[in-house]
Amino acid sequence: MYAPRPPHQQVDRYAGPYERWVFSPELGRPYAFPAISNAGATYFTALLEGSDALPDDPDTHYRLPPLWNPLNKSRAVTPFAFHSHAASEAQTDRDVAGILANVRNGDDDVRPRFRVNFPVSPDSWTKTYHPHCDMDKWVVPGTRPKAIVAVIDDGIPFAHRAFLDAEGRTRMSHVWLQSAKAPSHGAVPFGRELMNGEINALRHNAGDDENLLYRRAGAIDPTIPELGQHLKRQATHGAHIAGTCAGNDSRLASHPIGDEVQIIAVQLPNTIAWDTSGFGKEMYMLSALHYVFDRARAIAAKYADDPDNPTELPLVVNFSYGWSASRHDGKSEMELAIEALLADRKTLQPATAIVMPTGNNFDQNMHGQITKHDLQAGQFDFGWQLLPDDRTSSYLEIWLPEGYDPTGLSITAHPPKGHDNIAPATVKINEAQAAADDHGDPRCFHEIEAGGENIGQLSADKHRGNRWRIMLALIPTVNTRGQSRRAPSGCWTISIAQNDAPPLTQDERIKVWVQRDDDPASLQTGGKQSRLIDFSAAPAPGRRSPLNPYTSTLGFIRGYGAMNGVASSGSVTRVAGHMAQTMTPCTYSGAGGLRLDSDGLALPCGAHASLSAVADQSAFLAGTRSIGVRSGAGARLQGTSGASPAAARLMVINAAKALPLMAGFQGPLAMPDSAMPTTDLVRAKHAARTGSFTAPSVGRATRPQPANNTALLS
Repeated sequence: MYAPRPPHQQVDRYAGPYERWVFSPELGRPYAFPAISNAGATYFTALLEGSDALPDDPDTHYRLPPLWNPLNKSRAVTPFAFHSHAASEAQTDRDVAGILANVRNGDDDVRPRFRVNFPVSPDSWTKTYHPHCDMDKWVVPGTRPKAIVAVIDDGIPFAHRAFLDAEGRTRMSHVWLQSAKAPSHGAVPFGRELMNGEINALRHNAGDDENLLYRRAGAIDPTIPELGQHLKRQATHGAHIAGTCAGNDSRLASHPIGDEVQIIAVQLPNTIAWDTSGFGKEMYMLSALHYVFDRARAIAAKYADDPDNPTELPLVVNFSYGWSASRHDGKSEMELAIEALLADRKTLQPATAIVMPTGNNFDQNMHGQITKHDLQAGQFDFGWQLLPDDRTSSYLEIWLPEGYDPTGLSITAHPPKGHDNIAPATVKINEAQAAADDHGDPRCFHEIEAGGENIGQLSADKHRGNRWRIMLALIPTVNTRGQSRRAPSGCWTISIAQNDAPPLTQDERIKVWVQRDDDPASLQTGGKQSRLIDFSAAPAPGRRSPLNPYTSTLGFIRGYGAMNGVASSGSVTRVAGHMAQTMTPCTYSGAGGLRLDSDGLALPCGAHASLSAVADQSAFLAGTRSIGVRSGAGARLQGTSGASPAAARLMVINAAKALPLMAGFQGPLAMPDSAMPTTDLVRAKHAARTGSFTAPSVGRATRPQPANNTALLS
């Protein structure tokens, strides 16, 4: 009979480096997402791997979100939520480990794994939860659906007139407000679900007062920080994305969406961008995808002769979200779950796509690759520059090649010069290997202290049991949140010593990623972006022409590989961004990885862009136009997050016409003339930044051009 270990022994078994950092009061919890740092949470979200069975604990209540699984397959990753009745302040790494001590499958020798995510507000916890969607508040649209477009984002103005059909009824079929105050009973585990019948009634009763409408819908509530008053703003990220994806507006008139396209929307907690490391969001994100797939099936069932076996409708999901670090090999928890969902649905409906941006970190010095040549002397040093007045935690990840035996390898973090009171911290892979047991990933942790107070954590863990990760986390560089401690700003030196570890092969790379840490302006986190420094790099010759974006070298720091860290699933459609005026890649647009073989030829590695779409109009007119929050309002958004929904819009229009999803897309973005003559490396760089297709521009309707392409005079 299995006897659970005491909670203090379960910390290393359950808590990965992010969980340990974020849930530990003496480490990073005071600087975390407010729902964690303010303490007292007893409602949590989590991911479970290796088992479909949730634990049986009388003091803890567990629930699954609506899960799409018509093929009745075992899930590799299961999102769930739980409430601890026994714990009043279950927020430390030890407490959280103790709550889920009994998670296991039928074999006591094979233990499942879980990752604890952000808490749920008690007000958002559905009192009586029935996961079956009965569609009782759904009305049959005036036009039979031929395709569905879904948007997962924040601040989605679901009652906007851009989402109305020709009869003035909403095309928003289902909306899940994940952080809204929950009704007494519902078909989602937390938050509130609205169907088209309710939205139509809200629009009718509120008239032109959209503030009143959103208050009555529970979409504006200042008492819930995760929801707040986001929809009282003029513009939100989610408004721009939803409008570009699925709205009809004069700003998007070049490619109108027909009434035969229904919309499903999931509004993530508005403060989900607080911790830009990616930690804590996966359950909300994966639940959103399952919800979209499940409700799309429910719509199809309304038109099916056999409702239990409906023909799935074409579905395009836009998910303009991501983070910087992670594995970037398609084998993280989220990427495995996304790939499984896509693969299963494509067996039932090939016209299925999840569209994601490549990210905006290409030129931010946030990614590096270390080769065998870099380690020829047995050690490689690089810098990590932390800015002063950074009010959020900063994270650096180092990923070793999968299958590589790092026995003997050590990594040391040296503080900036002048901080002799902080001892360098070293983590050795041998320590983590020695700490391995049968119930979790091998791992070890070291705290970094200044004046007897913890300012950082250096760790090594064999992520998911198959790839080694070293992570360095540091607290803010300014005294904040009432704390007396802070990390020194300046250049931290990271030393990788090979010692007795075998040399890398020609094809192997040690990859370094810095997590995004800028400040989402609407949240006012006070984050400042850190960056890598290459000690061996020659001074840059000056800014390159934006019309000639390619160099003939690949150094340690590179934008190639600075890809959205959650978009590496093989079947995801990844959208890069280009400038409409010059038809050249945007300087920030994420790119696929590259490596050089023994002959010096450039080869792709990791996930690459699938296509490119317009992200900026010109160097002087950044971003793209879409709707604001209020009907009639407009806004601009810069970044690949705005390019992705433009591609998704075109794809769902094609799906509704029974055309291939990329019908009408052009071939690869042309190489700029200024990049000629090209080399093998330049061609590979261009392909890594642009993908295989170019999406038509989405915007205002334009008059037809003459056959000779001469512009018409107005």
